[in-house]
Amino acid sequence: MPSPIGHALGGIAAAWAAAPRRNFNAAILITAAALAPDLDLLVGDHRGISHSIGAAVAAGLVTGAAFAASRLRRDALRAALMVMLAWASHIVLDWLSNDTRPPIGVMALWPFTRDYYKAAIEIFPAVSRQCCGRRFWIYNIRAVVVECLILAPLTILAVRSLGRK
Repeated sequence: MPSPIGHALGGIAAAWAAAPRRNFNAAILITAAALAPDLDLLVGDHRGISHSIGAAVAAGLVTGAAFAASRLRRDALRAALMVMLAWASHIVLDWLSNDTRPPIGVMALWPFTRDYYKAAIEIFPAVSRQCCGRRFWIYNIRAVVVECLILAPLTILAVRSLGRK
């Protein structure tokens, strides 16, 4: 599974074009949405429903409703799409990563199925969640370097080509 750095970069690369206003606040909201699926670690159901297209749609609908009920009403549709894309980027990155803990993969197509899916190729290396040890630092530094080499150019391209709005 990619690190929070990888997920933040992937989320911005995927969702920047949909941002109603391309600024620091949009980057923060995109990053939060891209990291949110991993909140399931707090309840011990990692890579389950929160790592699905259903959860991405639900997050987008909640965001759209919040924007529609605020003074940012005209941005509701774009904000909903932005959050959905950022959330979905997390699913794709996890799908393309090393996974060694059963069930293997992500429950990507919930609510249509509760099956887990894993890509045939692994682009992103594993990260270690076992803090404080040599293995932790070796695994995680390697993972962040690979993520940055792949995702930072995509993120920079998205942000620079679309600029600020």
